[in-house]
Amino acid sequence: MMNEQDQILEYYLKGKFGDKENLTITRLEKLCDGWESDNYIFTIEYGSNQRICEELVWRIYSGAGNQAKAAWEFNSMQKLHRADYPVPRVFLLETDNSPVDRPFIMMEFVQGDDMWDLLDKASAEKQTELIDQFCRLFVQLHTMDWRKFDDSLPVSDPYFFIDRWLNEVCRVLENFPEVDASPFLDWVTARRTHLACARPSPVHQDFHPGNILVSVNDGATVIDWTGFDVTDPRFDLAWTLVLAHAYGWPGSRNQILQGYERNAGKPVEEIETFEVIACARRLLDLTISLTQGAEQMGMNVQATEAMRNSMEAHRRVHRRFIELTGLQIKTFDDLFGKSE
Repeated sequence: MMNEQDQILEYYLKGKFGDKENLTITRLEKLCDGWESDNYIFTIEYGSNQRICEELVWRIYSGAGNQAKAAWEFNSMQKLHRADYPVPRVFLLETDNSPVDRPFIMMEFVQGDDMWDLLDKASAEKQTELIDQFCRLFVQLHTMDWRKFDDSLPVSDPYFFIDRWLNEVCRVLENFPEVDASPFLDWVTARRTHLACARPSPVHQDFHPGNILVSVNDGATVIDWTGFDVTDPRFDLAWTLVLAHAYGWPGSRNQILQGYERNAGKPVEEIETFEVIACARRLLDLTISLTQGAEQMGMNVQATEAMRNSMEAHRRVHRRFIELTGLQIKTFDDLFGKSE
């Protein structure tokens, strides 16, 4: 017996996929939700004589700017797939006429295990292999031709990306006057001349093992592309290192950095300054979400509870921020505890 949601989805798909004769939905199951979306896996069958079966993912977006976010992820994944980067194929984008009153995309379901889970269960030798695979995927992304994704960037200005980031942060903080991050912004501005970008890259902006699916043949697929952009790749790498420090096992931050540099064939300059930026990004996102509501940051309501359940990881980010800068910002101290 189909429930109302199944019926709504089946009716919608019959209208969108008129070439799939006698289409029916045989399964619709909720997947683990992200901070920015509700996710389902569903199975369709179609055909008159020999029935064809396909599994798809239905990704429904939450929070402020959800229409733009849906379109951005859909278009970004299309470009990445055309450039032969391992992402799920996307099939459908709906922003204006959604039957569930929220924008969504539909994409290929990729069978695989979350790399975080594999790392938790793996031997030390297998962990090393998985981290190397992770770093190869990361370097592959950062060495792609960025012009395939955005050929309008002023590459003659090596400070364009750090200046753009500073301007964006200032613009966001104008809406939250109770968050005084001026000491941190002054700290970054004082180091601006050391942060020239030699070469922009496509970036993920949440590249961690939980967004890597590993198949039975050890192939890997990268998911969750709402933050896709073209910018200085050190923003991307630093965010990953901060997440590894907060949520990984001891030494994972250094292991990832060493693996990245080995696969890139060169050291990463000024990475600790970009780690400070990543720490501040994390702390600001958390501060605004916990005090003003996660919807303000384009996330769903459940994200706030998930954040509150990970306070020790957030405190590790806070301590790392203080370790690298010596700054103690009252807004952060109030939420995450002072460091003596």
